[in-house]
Amino acid sequence: MTKAPDSNAKTFVVDVDPVAMSRVGVFTVTSGLDAGRVLPIPKGTMVTFGRSTDCTYPFEDPSLSREHAIVMRVGNDYTLKDGGSTNGTFVNDVRVPTTAVLRDGDRLQLGLHTMLRFALVSADEEAALRRVYDAAIKDGLTGVYNRKYLEERLLSELAFAARHQTLLSVIIIDVDHFKKVNDTFGHLAGDAVLRNVARVFGGGMRPEDVVARYGGEEFVVALRGIPLQEAAVVAERLRREVEASVVDFEGQPIRVTSSAGVACSNEFQVADKVALLGAADGRLYKAKSSGRNRVVAY
Repeated sequence: MTKAPDSNAKTFVVDVDPVAMSRVGVFTVTSGLDAGRVLPIPKGTMVTFGRSTDCTYPFEDPSLSREHAIVMRVGNDYTLKDGGSTNGTFVNDVRVPTTAVLRDGDRLQLGLHTMLRFALVSADEEAALRRVYDAAIKDGLTGVYNRKYLEERLLSELAFAARHQTLLSVIIIDVDHFKKVNDTFGHLAGDAVLRNVARVFGGGMRPEDVVARYGGEEFVVALRGIPLQEAAVVAERLRREVEASVVDFEGQPIRVTSSAGVACSNEFQVADKVALLGAADGRLYKAKSSGRNRVVAY
């Protein structure tokens, strides 16, 4: 038996533009350490912005509320809703009382410091934006973060540690006798070794940890909230994994070892980037001069 239509039921019709539906809304961060980062809004999802790590896109900005703002797509429209924030959500410098419909090119400000730009882009355009951002922050050979990003991130992490009364440890790791690898097997083999070492260092890390190529065959790992002794354990694990790994270059197995120095922010009355890296580098030198293939943390 077929049920008759309910004449009292309401049907809502949403106009859909096929061209608009083929494009996706993205935010590009325009301020701070993450400037250039691309934040997509997938179709059929709701994304949140705020200080809380539970948000889709969390920011290290103390002026943000824990869940500061929400964005969702309905038909062709992207709707922004303020989450009852303390310091406000602004579109093109106008505070959003409750909700606003976003337009291509709108400037968004969350709280006092977090700035983004909204755009409607094709898949190719989104991929191009991501490539530009990656080129700015990643090392082209190994794919880990570059030195410039690391140094800016260390400033941010030290500020975070001071604000939350927690720790920041760093490990500086250097590939032993790397020049010998280049001289024996060639620079392409050396590149393969560096890519493998970067892969080892990136494995098993938390999202908040930072792995960067500091220069040449030297890498830095920054560990948020980790004391010196535990950071030394991480460094020892990485040392063992590098020693155990084999790079197969054109049928030739290549093995290397590494040395590491470790330091923690609570070792200094006033912790700063120079002091932290300087202490870790001094301990790396000690590891090298006392035989290599070891970790020094004291």
